[in-house]
Amino acid sequence: LNVYGFTLAGANIVLVGHNEYIAWGFTNTNYDVMDWYYYEETDADHYNYNGVETEYTTRTYTINVKGQGSQTFIVKDTVHGPILSDFLGSAVPDSLDTEKIVLAPKWTGNNITLEFLAIYGYNHAKNRAEFNQSSRNFHCPAQNHVYADVHGTIAMRPTGLVPIRDDSLISPGYLGNGTLPYNGSKGEGEWIGYIPFEELPHTENSSQHYIQSANQIVVGPEYKKYSLQNSYNTGYRGRRINELLNNSADGTVGVEKMKEIQYDTKSTPARAFIPYLIDAIEVLPSSQKTAIVIDILTQLKNWNYDMDKDLAAPTIYRKWRDYYEDYTFDDELEAVGAPMSPQLNVLERLTRDEPNSKWFDDIDTLEIENRTDIIIKALDSTIESLLEFYSTSDVVSWRWGEMHQLLFPHLLPFDSFDRGPYEGDGEGNTVNPSGVSIRSGIGYARSGPSERFIVDFSNLQNSWSVIPSGQRAISNSKHYSDQLEELFLQGKYHQQYFYDTTEDFPENHIESQISFIDKQDPEFLIILTTSLIIGFSAGIIFAIAGYYKRDLIRSKCKNLKQKLRGEKN
Repeated sequence: LNVYGFTLAGANIVLVGHNEYIAWGFTNTNYDVMDWYYYEETDADHYNYNGVETEYTTRTYTINVKGQGSQTFIVKDTVHGPILSDFLGSAVPDSLDTEKIVLAPKWTGNNITLEFLAIYGYNHAKNRAEFNQSSRNFHCPAQNHVYADVHGTIAMRPTGLVPIRDDSLISPGYLGNGTLPYNGSKGEGEWIGYIPFEELPHTENSSQHYIQSANQIVVGPEYKKYSLQNSYNTGYRGRRINELLNNSADGTVGVEKMKEIQYDTKSTPARAFIPYLIDAIEVLPSSQKTAIVIDILTQLKNWNYDMDKDLAAPTIYRKWRDYYEDYTFDDELEAVGAPMSPQLNVLERLTRDEPNSKWFDDIDTLEIENRTDIIIKALDSTIESLLEFYSTSDVVSWRWGEMHQLLFPHLLPFDSFDRGPYEGDGEGNTVNPSGVSIRSGIGYARSGPSERFIVDFSNLQNSWSVIPSGQRAISNSKHYSDQLEELFLQGKYHQQYFYDTTEDFPENHIESQISFIDKQDPEFLIILTTSLIIGFSAGIIFAIAGYYKRDLIRSKCKNLKQKLRGEKN
């Protein structure tokens, strides 16, 4: 096996990467693979399922809490899944009478699935047919599998278990396909199977000569037989990738061009919205064109929509866009208790096509507002907010990097293990993404690329990659975060160490080696026995030393406690 790629702690196989024949990667499908069911609870031990009183099955969990006694939780299971309304607290809608109604999800992740076998097959695959066969075992999470090989084949196939629902019992007008919770007490929304692997949408050797995915929807309305999802990614990143690939100067895309594309930070939604903001400012009465408004107009007119950390225009755009979105939707949504706004591409369409849409009217005022009114209202709030944050009216100094930052926290809650924060380019909708909220001031990116890699099948030693940290999880290692500041944050890469044989690997590139020994080999038994003897002997030595030194250790601990008390006093 000769494979190069990326994995996670605890996984003993390459999850994303390439061997000498094929390369593969994943993006999110956003397929709907979980449904919620609500039931009438008849008593503490029973619920009504499909008109029949049914007993819960139960599981008991005991959690030891430091400084307190242990806590015991009893989870009740329905035919679909565990009752979670007991644990959701304020997340349960007020309209749900939790004294009589309980909620449970059904999720494909609760099935026994064989993703390890799929990925094992990817590591060993030599062609598209072998990769496809392994993909049949990849059930959860549903992922777009992007594929290329040394034979010139490119392909993408979403995989995963996607349920087929029986909506025959739902009321007329009620949204089906798992969009809203099903009434489990009436037997609604039962899963009657999964979409067959062969009928999931897929493409191979596209006529446009490339395939790209940035988590956007992969198929249009022509795919009618099955319901795949009821929510979608906005697709802004995918649109920008298409633009960059189609506008290549000589019609080709090489390694260096691909590096530029992966680090691209121009905002497609900014290009869609900013012209309307500029137009609204330009038609303002002269009395409203203050010096700061004119400075903002200058920044926006001279901007190329690059979310550059050293520019002020990205800051103005993002803060304004948040207010514009809030002022457009919040009044109506709060009136009906809706928890979130529509996606950004909905606002883009309203802005472009419906300047007098009822969404722009503020229902809390007597006037009838339109698009321009809301644009300017959002601008006024933007100016007020940024003046307070930056403490200066010098618009040029409103740098995006001061508000948009990248933090790489460790799983353990110790700051010394963290890296950052760093000022960051981009935003959630750029090809190089860094999803962030700046509604409360400084925003730390909540998402971003877990790796970047480029495979050149004409010369695999001309393949490149980078991760946003380092190769080792030991904080005092030089490889703990050596790829972060000098490479990842700069849009740079390191050349992959990929050679035909171990003998071809340059000696000066080898820092350590791991040997895997067949457990049937006599040498393995010798090494194992020796290791056990050494470990056992060391344990005895430490135990004996601890016993004879116990009085000294107690004395030192006592002295240390006294010293600490003295310092505290």
